[in-house]
Amino acid sequence: MESEQTIRVFVCEDDPVYSRLLSERLGKESDFKVVGTAVNRETLMQASGSTPFDLLLLDLNLAGKNMEGLEIALDFRNRFPDLKVIVLSSIEDEEIVSHMLGFGGVANYITKDYLEDIPSAVRAAFQGRSGIHHSAAPKVLSALSARQDQELKTKITSKQIQILRLLDAGYNRREISDMLFYSEYTINNELCKVSSALKGKFPYLEWLRLKKHNSKEILQLAKQLHLF
Repeated sequence: MESEQTIRVFVCEDDPVYSRLLSERLGKESDFKVVGTAVNRETLMQASGSTPFDLLLLDLNLAGKNMEGLEIALDFRNRFPDLKVIVLSSIEDEEIVSHMLGFGGVANYITKDYLEDIPSAVRAAFQGRSGIHHSAAPKVLSALSARQDQELKTKITSKQIQILRLLDAGYNRREISDMLFYSEYTINNELCKVSSALKGKFPYLEWLRLKKHNSKEILQLAKQLHLF
């Protein structure tokens, strides 16, 4: 009789060699039971109607169909909200990893080279413990960082970047106003907007050094954030 803690795993993988290796590896774990395998979306959907399982190990690209794993994850997220899904792939693209973890709502994303790490990831997902495998974590962090940088850059205008570049070149506000044919008031106002954007981006920090919109401090922080 099976233990109540037995984790019923279904494998959806179109590479027969990897599918066999994966099933054999999972079969060595006393608390796992591979209840079925599928090679494409159609066979997976048919099986899901008759074979109950707790966790799906899902290949990202099936039968040459790019990102079909994302469509499956989205579908299963709506149909079986309690089902845990772990994506297995050889793709390490930052945006794809982020989309699978975010939009797809998968429990983990593991590159196929790390076969030995899959059992512990299955247990963690089954127990509801969060965690991103180290093969995917740098990609997620990189994508989030790029997205955050881009979001901040959209709040800084080309005029403000021009002013920051001239400040960095050693010109003072009065000289910049003459060079750009703006009033000194306009230059000060644009720098205040930059300061406000920077403080708004990091509301959890006290940017006291930006309180008086000091040119040197604004410029230093803007450069650290790679705004220009």
